[in-house]
Amino acid sequence: MEYINRFFRRIKFSYKRDSIISEWRTYLMVDLSLPILQMLCYSLIAYYAYGPEKVSRWMIGNSLLVVAFTAIYRVGFLLSSEKHNGTLSLLVASKTRLWEISFTSAFSTIIQSLLSVFIGVTVISLLLHISWTTSKVLAFLLVLLVAVFVSMSFGFLFSCFILVSTEVHLVTNTASQILLIFTGANFPISSLPKVFQFIPPILPLTRSISVAQSIMDGNMQVGFLNPLKAGMFLGFIYLLIAVAVLHIMEKVAVKNGSLDML
Repeated sequence: MEYINRFFRRIKFSYKRDSIISEWRTYLMVDLSLPILQMLCYSLIAYYAYGPEKVSRWMIGNSLLVVAFTAIYRVGFLLSSEKHNGTLSLLVASKTRLWEISFTSAFSTIIQSLLSVFIGVTVISLLLHISWTTSKVLAFLLVLLVAVFVSMSFGFLFSCFILVSTEVHLVTNTASQILLIFTGANFPISSLPKVFQFIPPILPLTRSISVAQSIMDGNMQVGFLNPLKAGMFLGFIYLLIAVAVLHIMEKVAVKNGSLDML
């Protein structure tokens, strides 16, 4: 029971540390406005590039990218912030394993991701006159939950490399641009060069974006759950790899004395 209580306490403490909700103006301008404006920017580009009749599929794809970007930058910067605060060595030396602390802390980003997506999708749907039905809303909520889990696992994996690297922005920006280009959120995957066709299936959001776009196009088929199951499986694979990589990186960082190197 105490283990479960510590689990939820870590989530609560992480949210209090990372959140700036106490200053509501900064919270609105940074935590909420930036993801929504990013979503609106790509949606407007798609509006003029592909036409108003197809804008909903590109809007929904970019809304899922907001989840991924939040995961990469918040989870990715988790260990970096511990470095800057000088507490990373204390976490490594504690009885609780580092992956447990990192993974439970990542849960606090889920709240922020869901809130940004809900507000962003609502605002853009009103601006661009995108209609929703009850079945579309329920199906999208299922896709969103899968996307959040896979994105958190993907962000957790990339955060491991920050233990041995001081190039935090290089790692996170590379991950975000890979998702922006290869997941099919802004242009069809079929338009990619054949040499890159193997990349989309191994990325976290490709299947979720494909299913979400089918939902918005009204082409939801009976077997639409199969890609989501594959996405969940991929998320667990990312999570297992992340735990193993974090263990290796932790040992390398301790050996090289680079735990608190900025």
